[in-house]
Amino acid sequence: MSSSITYYSAIYNILPSKNIASRICFPEYECDLLPREIGLRELADLVANMQKICFKDKNIDNENSERIYNMFLNKHDPTVAVALSLGYDKETTDYTDFIDGGSATIKMSKENTFTQRQPWFNEVCRSKRMEGNKSPLPIIMDMIDKYITEKLSKRYKNINGLYLYVEKEPEHGDPEVLLRYYPKYGFKEFLLGGEVDEEYYYMKKCYGKDLSPVRKTKAKSTRVSKKRKTNSTVKKAASI
Repeated sequence: MSSSITYYSAIYNILPSKNIASRICFPEYECDLLPREIGLRELADLVANMQKICFKDKNIDNENSERIYNMFLNKHDPTVAVALSLGYDKETTDYTDFIDGGSATIKMSKENTFTQRQPWFNEVCRSKRMEGNKSPLPIIMDMIDKYITEKLSKRYKNINGLYLYVEKEPEHGDPEVLLRYYPKYGFKEFLLGGEVDEEYYYMKKCYGKDLSPVRKTKAKSTRVSKKRKTNSTVKKAASI
């Protein structure tokens, strides 16, 4: 069954002034089934639909859709991109009829610590709707690296890496699984602001001077923090 699934993958650049997201394709991945532009509300609904599976969020009264849409419009810590990799049966023509998928967002934030905004890897989701498929999350990871180094770094000149945080006591899943998973993609734990955080583990993927990802191994850490309006990395570790 899994061999008949085709994945279409792209980064969507968030354009809040136009209330749309525009598609960015990469030569390594098919993308033509995905629309060239998506309205931000439609994109928020799509991500919220995926999170019904990975985060067990039922989106009651469209609360999660509204949260994600407002996140797209946030000017203080702007969400600049959404990465999508969606799998389809070969006869599918409607991009919303995917049977497997991965998604993630990139937010630019100082996190009340940095002098310049840095990219944060959030809302990471595997929306697995059938068994036996390889995870599309490696595609998500690769596209985000390419997007940051080839596109985003031209807008934000002081990018030095990619950051994420993992909840210490998530509602679903085991954070230790994620702390072992993300180093495979070059992430290493660190103390944000040099302080121990009671709610989150923080991780960073370093980029070299040429903005290529630098692979490093994990170092354990544990800091007192603030509440966040975005979901941290994958909450249901088993869905990766």
